[in-house]
Amino acid sequence: MNGPHAAAEAWAEWWRRLDAFSASIRRVRGELASTTAFREEAKEAVQFYFRHLRPQLVALPLAQEDSDELDGINQHLLELAARPNRKSTYRSEVRKLSGLRGRVEAAVEIRASTPTAAQPAAQLTTSTEGAILKTLDQLVPTTALSYKQVLLDLGDKQRTSFRGTASELREVLRELLDHLAPDDDVAKSGVKLENDQRRPSMKQKAIFIMKSRGVGETARKTSEHAIEAIENSVGQLARSVYDRGSLSNHVATTRQEVLTVKGYADAVLADLLQIHKS
Repeated sequence: MNGPHAAAEAWAEWWRRLDAFSASIRRVRGELASTTAFREEAKEAVQFYFRHLRPQLVALPLAQEDSDELDGINQHLLELAARPNRKSTYRSEVRKLSGLRGRVEAAVEIRASTPTAAQPAAQLTTSTEGAILKTLDQLVPTTALSYKQVLLDLGDKQRTSFRGTASELREVLRELLDHLAPDDDVAKSGVKLENDQRRPSMKQKAIFIMKSRGVGETARKTSEHAIEAIENSVGQLARSVYDRGSLSNHVATTRQEVLTVKGYADAVLADLLQIHKS
């Protein structure tokens, strides 16, 4: 007998995390959820979705409508966790996920038991993309899968939302930085954490890596600025959906915005992976 499908297993694990997070919301005293531990728990639940569950759901594939809705809610949770926010707002987002749970869970079970055609190959358009994908696959295979999914999303002419794509692109960079610069190593170097942070930021990790390679301050600035642009752009993209009325204009605009973010991300990834090093 075959074991559980990977998508069903990832879905069950994600909900174990969400149920634990719901219990944490109930334990918050007062109206503001501000502790670092609470916000880290929220981030970890969202990261599990983007890093482990979402690639499985896309591979099934899950209905675009359900995928977009899950992406949007998780993106909002990630934005909430960036700073103190009202616990009622967290509760509202988790309720939205609970409302989707039955329908999506049934779809996962049905599609997981139905043979499907193999997922199309990622659409590479530059030699840099190919080098990034190849090097990531050798270094952090799960991160390579996420980068491949970004390429597939951007090459999908029928796709109607790119918010999840933007978040996944940021997580590709975050995962690589975590691999190359573990928190403990960065902390031991004497880095002072930014305000209200329990772990080094992506920019701090990038600086740590570049310094360890003997890269000068001027040469490091490009990657530092690119990471700042990625963080700002992904947050703005998540909010922009509420400011546009025309779906066709919105889809075209958000795809272009994600392509812009990807340009920054590819530059940083190429630096970190030493793609162009002679």
